[in-house]
Amino acid sequence: MNIYMLSKNANRLLSMLVLLAVLAGCNKYNKLAEPNQDVLGKTLDQQIKQTPSLSKFNEYLVKTGYDKVLAASKMFTAWAPDNQALASLDPAIAQNDSLLKQFVGGCLANQAYYTNMPSPSLRIKTLNGKYIFFTQTQFEDATITTANQYVGNGVLHIINKVVLPKQNVYEYLETTASKQKTYVDGLFYTYTDSTLAVKTGIDPQTGKPIYQAGTGLVTKNYLFNRVGDLRDENQEYTFIQLTDDALESERAKIRPYVQSATPEQTDQLSSLHVIKDLVIKGVYTTANMPDTLLSADSVKVPMDKTAILETHVVSNGIVYVMSKADVALKDKIRTYKREGETPDGFSRSDKNGNIAYRYRLNPVTNEQYRDIYISNHKVPLFNVFYRVPELYTVPYKVFWVAPNDTQTLTFKQRFAVNDPLSTDFDETLVGLKNYDLVPVGTYTPATFGGINAFVVAANNGVDQTNSINLDYFILVPQLP
Repeated sequence: MNIYMLSKNANRLLSMLVLLAVLAGCNKYNKLAEPNQDVLGKTLDQQIKQTPSLSKFNEYLVKTGYDKVLAASKMFTAWAPDNQALASLDPAIAQNDSLLKQFVGGCLANQAYYTNMPSPSLRIKTLNGKYIFFTQTQFEDATITTANQYVGNGVLHIINKVVLPKQNVYEYLETTASKQKTYVDGLFYTYTDSTLAVKTGIDPQTGKPIYQAGTGLVTKNYLFNRVGDLRDENQEYTFIQLTDDALESERAKIRPYVQSATPEQTDQLSSLHVIKDLVIKGVYTTANMPDTLLSADSVKVPMDKTAILETHVVSNGIVYVMSKADVALKDKIRTYKREGETPDGFSRSDKNGNIAYRYRLNPVTNEQYRDIYISNHKVPLFNVFYRVPELYTVPYKVFWVAPNDTQTLTFKQRFAVNDPLSTDFDETLVGLKNYDLVPVGTYTPATFGGINAFVVAANNGVDQTNSINLDYFILVPQLP
């Protein structure tokens, strides 16, 4: 026997000794037999091949190539349905190579899992990429009839039922004829990723790279970008599928506040801003479901259990078909707050020495806060800007807190949107040691989307009279 084979067998033996040490604490229901060299010398594919009641499963292993996988030196677990169970397998699956491989891969997992490990259950990723639930007696809804048959590279459990791979949330949605499916599919888009595209030259007019047509194309989905990919098997979701009437009612409710440049864009935004709040991270069964859930976009979603029409358990969570999910507009269109000490830029880059990011104590509340204080810069209309990611098409009242707790003089500063020279907002007096919210004006976006907000100094270069100070500003939507 060569050195490689000695090392390979030694590794298997070491793995088994470690596992047996762990399993020494098994309770009386999961007690394992003592090992022997014959068992340690077997691989999972050999054990299955030598078990008469698993002859059909062995046939499927060979057909899909998983027999070779289970012959490898790494550790595996197999939950193998016996011949009687496999008699109920749909012939269409057995005769389709792709479907059969998905089925068999769903019965296998990396690592060795023994029945003493679940407490009370384990969610385990199988070789087909899907997850299953394993308990001390069950593999999903199949009963384990023979447990913990360990071999040199893993463990075998025999089960009494065919367990088919579940659809994930997105795969389930795609099987429905619902408007929600149509709207989610309408949120896919394609763009060119220059890092993946084939560069063919440089445009002599612009100096920009020229890429080969059709290369570097990447498809994404606005919904998945925002709340998580519903195809992701590693994540778990609670997903609400609304009936068509309920979905249209919610879209009509949000539509006036997501007005865009075209009706088509407004339609797309109304779909996104309804469906994004029907995605909840984590799994909530009706047994552990509170009256209100928090969506993946941090919006409160009321859960009326009487509105649940259907329940579907999927591979990455649970889907509820519901006749309503009446999310309040005030919970969707929320106050936006931006801290002064987190700016996105300044009108000049040579004034860093005049900009202070401070920790201060509010003497009224006795709490610490942070702010930005810009002084002695001598630049008329010097400004600091902040990107606001999205605003709905609703009037917003703007307030700020500007303590001015260092100077002996008051000063004025202006809030501006998109153009720092805009005078749509009046200059506002910044009083001494004022820790209150101060109203500075109202802004109504023409279309849904992001803005640049500015805090602009007075139009002079005089110290202490053209300072800028900001603890934070807020934009408060004025809903009807």
